[in-house]
Amino acid sequence: MKLILASRSPARRKLMDELGRPFECVTSDYHEDMKAYRAQWRLAQFLALGKAMHVAGRFPSATIVGADTFITCRGKNIGKPVSIADAKRLIRYMSGHIIKVYTGVAVVQTDAKGSVVKKVVDYAVTDLTIKKMSAEEVNLLAHQKDALHISGAFSIEGEGGKMITKISGDYNNVIGLPMFLLEKMLKKITSRA
Repeated sequence: MKLILASRSPARRKLMDELGRPFECVTSDYHEDMKAYRAQWRLAQFLALGKAMHVAGRFPSATIVGADTFITCRGKNIGKPVSIADAKRLIRYMSGHIIKVYTGVAVVQTDAKGSVVKKVVDYAVTDLTIKKMSAEEVNLLAHQKDALHISGAFSIEGEGGKMITKISGDYNNVIGLPMFLLEKMLKKITSRA
């Protein structure tokens, strides 16, 4: 059975490599509705399942993994910035606070006709304590290469990691794919029970 990752994220691809199984990456092009649910855990699951289901029909006899990661700070969902100025605003908002990183994970299995016959959906959450940042640090992060492509405008890898003083939870979740959870889900979906 083919294994498909419904994502173009290089970070997720790298994590999937750790499974030691051959897989293929396919862009989902699923339109994310960040207002679909108020409860963040439910929203994360909804978005991940949407991504997996959007790809499922194209791959008969396959196992498809969908994932969606976003962050919250002070109870508000933090999306991707639309400009450098917006990136600075988001980073200042998170500076000196705890942010929560939510990743929804969905694993669906299709039959020979491409119909979904099984699905498992779950989520992980990791807390990151962000140090109080100077204006120079905010500016540095806002101008990082990927700042406009990531929720909250900075990544734990690189300069963003230097702004984190404490991690509570799964580090891989922060990168975009909680591997321990994913492995449990893959075992569950491939079991006969």
